Amino acid sequence: MSPSVFSQITEYIELSTKGVFGRSEMILYCEDYNYDDLQYFYIGRNNDKYHWVKYTGAKDVIIIMNDYENDTRELCYKHQSDEKATCKTVDAFASIHKLKAKENIFEVWISKINVKKDES
Repeated sequence: MSPSVFSQITEYIELSTKGVFGRSEMILYCEDYNYDDLQYFYIGRNNDKYHWVKYTGAKDVIIIMNDYENDTRELCYKHQSDEKATCKTVDAFASIHKLKAKENIFEVWISKINVKKDES
């Protein structure tokens, strides 16, 4: 597979909250069948409030949120040439959000559940 084809794959981010531990879990994977490993990342109750992923050459980023009813997360993204990130509060209960990477460098930030603006 050539590097240009490989770099234009769809990337996935799955998020959920592990209530007992108060931590947010993020799982990263892609549609490349030759890549056989999931990557797990956690942020705990007292840790940073955002997950962050920096992609190089991604095509689409599909974000799947599996939190509880009425939970929200702040979803931010930034293309390489953007001066600042675009952010919005989104429903985190059984929701899917699709982002399109328009440049080689594409960054995504996703908060823990129900983070208030003054906490971030």
